[in-house]
Amino acid sequence: MPRLTRTALTAALAGAAAVVAAAPATATPALSIVDAHGPTYTYDDAYRSVRTRVRFADAPGGTWVSLKATGFPAHAVGKRFGAHVHVNPCGPRPEDAGGHYQNPAAPAGTPLVDREIWLDFTVRPDRTGHAVAARPWRVGRESSRSVVIHERRTDPRTGDAGGRLNCTTVPFAASGR
Repeated sequence: MPRLTRTALTAALAGAAAVVAAAPATATPALSIVDAHGPTYTYDDAYRSVRTRVRFADAPGGTWVSLKATGFPAHAVGKRFGAHVHVNPCGPRPEDAGGHYQNPAAPAGTPLVDREIWLDFTVRPDRTGHAVAARPWRVGRESSRSVVIHERRTDPRTGDAGGRLNCTTVPFAASGR
């Protein structure tokens, strides 16, 4: 099977989204995009003004997830944050979201960056951050429930990105799979 590149998946999704937008109301959409707004919970008061939008879609050959975060405090400009898909919905405690979702079909020895969904971003001068991740595998229907923004960039060896700042519950199962 050919490897799905981020560019190819993003292009496929853009094309499919255009078809959906142009289709008559009675047509069956070619692509179902889940759109979640948040955060559901904020765990660090310094980031209480942050707002998130997570979009998720299955496309032929893979999964696509985007994160847009706005309203960062001025001291966050230029800072890199880690963000990941997690296995549980958000809860009142940061640990309620559980660990990072990992592709259960990944062969032993697959690097973390290829078996998890990382959405690391740098906060821009307009106090926004944006990331897109495409994976050549599908997210398990019952296994992932949230996107968490962490306090620092993701360590590529361990996957650690520090404390959890906020969490957005995402209904991944609602994508029509």
